[in-house]
Amino acid sequence: MNKTYTLLLAILLTISNSLLAKKDVIKYPVSSISDELKKNASVVTRLDKSLFTVESISKATIKNHQVLTILNKNGAYASKKTVSYDKLLSLKNFKIWIYDAEGKLVKKIKSSDIKDYSATSGGTLFDDNRVKYYEAQQNNYPYTIEYEYEREFDGILSYPEWFAINGYNRSVENAEFIVKIPENLKLRSKTYNFEGEYDESTVDGIKTYKWKVNNIKAFKSEPFSPDFQHFVSRVVCAPVDFEMEGFKGSQDTWLNFGKWMKDLSKDRIKLPETTIEEIGELVADCKTDREKIEVLYQYMQSKTRYVSIQLGIGGWQPFPAETVDKLGYGDCKALANYMKALLKVVGIYSNYTLVKAGSGKHHFDKDFVKNQFNHAILMVPLAQDSIWLECTSQQQACGFLGSFTNDRDVLIIKEDGGQLIHTPVYTAKENTQFRNAEVFIAEDGSTKAMIRTKYTGLQYENLRSIYYDGLEDQKKALYKSIKLSDFKIDKLLIEQDKKSIPESKLELELNIKNYLSKAGERLFLPLNILNKSTYIPKKLKERKTPIILDYPYIDSDTIIYTLPDNLMVERQPKTVSLDTEFGKYDSQIVVKDNKVTFIRNYQRHKGEFTPDKYEALRKFFKSVARADNAKLILKTKPEGV
Repeated sequence: MNKTYTLLLAILLTISNSLLAKKDVIKYPVSSISDELKKNASVVTRLDKSLFTVESISKATIKNHQVLTILNKNGAYASKKTVSYDKLLSLKNFKIWIYDAEGKLVKKIKSSDIKDYSATSGGTLFDDNRVKYYEAQQNNYPYTIEYEYEREFDGILSYPEWFAINGYNRSVENAEFIVKIPENLKLRSKTYNFEGEYDESTVDGIKTYKWKVNNIKAFKSEPFSPDFQHFVSRVVCAPVDFEMEGFKGSQDTWLNFGKWMKDLSKDRIKLPETTIEEIGELVADCKTDREKIEVLYQYMQSKTRYVSIQLGIGGWQPFPAETVDKLGYGDCKALANYMKALLKVVGIYSNYTLVKAGSGKHHFDKDFVKNQFNHAILMVPLAQDSIWLECTSQQQACGFLGSFTNDRDVLIIKEDGGQLIHTPVYTAKENTQFRNAEVFIAEDGSTKAMIRTKYTGLQYENLRSIYYDGLEDQKKALYKSIKLSDFKIDKLLIEQDKKSIPESKLELELNIKNYLSKAGERLFLPLNILNKSTYIPKKLKERKTPIILDYPYIDSDTIIYTLPDNLMVERQPKTVSLDTEFGKYDSQIVVKDNKVTFIRNYQRHKGEFTPDKYEALRKFFKSVARADNAKLILKTKPEGV
């Protein structure tokens, strides 16, 4: 009995220890991360493995396995995981685990804890896009999150793009991207800044491509740096032949990719006879094609509104023009196609155009054919020039693209296929802000300012968000944006001239309290009332990326101050003149009797500069900020003066 009892006890202890050992399995302890990878990092990617398996030109799967260690609250954003899916991209096997700093399992997330909701925005009417979303509620840093999920493609236009590192202040221990594809299907791929391991093999008719990197240090964000894609290690892939919902195409050339887009729009620019008759009446008095375009563009803007519609192939295929004409709404594709149909009625040819839209920096590789677009516009080629039309806005000036789509490569769809061209580049002389102001200072220090400002080109967008607001909402916006401590808007007027290079005018009357500051017997008058530059790029030990200045402009300010009779100028700032490769700046002060005129001109150049120019750039910004902060020193006039 004793032997049996002892044996049973031993078995129970063994099972118990085994279960305890299994429970306390250590995975991804933070202590195993090297100090080198923790430097400048808020998140460390312990593992990032993507396996993309192509089955045919229309079928594929991708399996993702990712492990992230979040070191501090600056990396908390990485605790949020969003995985999208839709009609053509199904999602399954979404699993999440959370570990503490020692690598012990804290929690395995239940499916019921992962939110599932529509990704439809407020401006979307029809959309089958959905997302699975989870956010870890962890406050004890550091901790680790592990994700696994799989998605299946039913129709493939684009293959996944792989980034070895996914943002600033993130380092990587291990990451790999694997593509498996039948030998009879050709894989097109291209690497950028890739310094890892690459392997290629073929087994049983399946080709396998593998890219792998280890121990990548974190990147720190640098002012005026290029797009992140410019310098990060990444791999892009694309098919030659593809198929979506029965529509077959080829991406071997831009011409052939454009042919596929052309086929999607086939027989979709017909309009009802009643609309054709209405258009004829509208343009009856127009003498030139440009006049016709302006009239029909305004007609389109007044008749339609933008609504996002993305259902399967509808993410690429525009609604028929007659449908838009009937419903009065459409997405960017539908509205561009509708405008194309209107122009065709009056004999004006136009090109449906694909563009990667968005403000800021853009990376587009015209040497690698793949879907790099998210928006559609229209280009109208005329004998002397081309007119570009943004068809989703009810307020946009005819022929003006703005910062959303200007200065980038786009794909126009011609009769024989696609062709890359470049959208308009607006120069500094077109992107201007001219300000004239009269400022009256009373003996009690109260100040009244009458300010008139004209904006053109890209600077026309400075007031874009309030052009069509009511007066009180316009005032609220300006109260927030004007950097004065205590003032009241007595008068406000905004006018627009929507030319191809649009203009707007802003008139303001301000009552300002305590505009002058006092120290002892002296008063200090800030000379730059509304356009003071204060930004100075942060100091860096070693600049690593090129410097990109992509927004040229000119600001010109003339401000006349009228001083009260009891004050006189004791000291005035010196004239400043700066002329650098980054821009020009000059300011001067003219004093005559009781009037002080401050004249300021600032021109920012566009260009790309080597990293070693960074300190010179900082010096220029510091000099401008110092000049803009200049103050006139006043004092009370002696009696009898």
